[in-house]
Amino acid sequence: MKVIVREIIATDWITIVIMTSIILLASARLMNSVRFSEFIMLFNTNKYVVINQKGNKLSTFFNGVLMLVQILSISLFAYLSVEAFQWQGDHIDMMLYFKIAALYLFVVICKILVEKIISTIFSIETLIEDYLFYKISYRNFLGVILLPLNLLFVYSVKPSKIVVIVLIVSLLILNLIILFSVYRRNENVILNNLFYFILYLCALEIAPYFMLYKLII
Repeated sequence: MKVIVREIIATDWITIVIMTSIILLASARLMNSVRFSEFIMLFNTNKYVVINQKGNKLSTFFNGVLMLVQILSISLFAYLSVEAFQWQGDHIDMMLYFKIAALYLFVVICKILVEKIISTIFSIETLIEDYLFYKISYRNFLGVILLPLNLLFVYSVKPSKIVVIVLIVSLLILNLIILFSVYRRNENVILNNLFYFILYLCALEIAPYFMLYKLII
């Protein structure tokens, strides 16, 4: 009988990442159960954004915890996507995940800092603060949505290339809908500064994620 060697890939570190995300979500709920309930219903109602948008709520500990969940969850999904397409060869280890997470965190922080600097230069701090809170809140929610999908892909069904492509396209469409809804709310400001708005889209909404994609693959 011919012996068939089965390669077993350790998922202990992925379990730690997922458990950390779950613990962070539980901590956010314990910190403010009412606000967390409003956050979970974000795609049904914008009550969470309307109530918490004012008053520099972007810098609160509650929002910081949800951003950590976003970074952990989206980075894990990106890692699983790379594994599905085998862009890094046959051997893929946890160092790739941490590189993806570090790059994603770097991009997110740099974008926020640059946008805050721009808001100070043009004296539009309130507008940019509301815009950032709106955008980041919905992306935090997308990170929560990806968490059960990551669980499914790690412990139950290995995702095919088609499934990954469909999910990535769906996430891009959702992200575009979120951005469009923000821009729709500030239509007058955008139309009055259309040239600067186009520069902003190219420099801060398209270029960073294109660079992140190129660095990952």
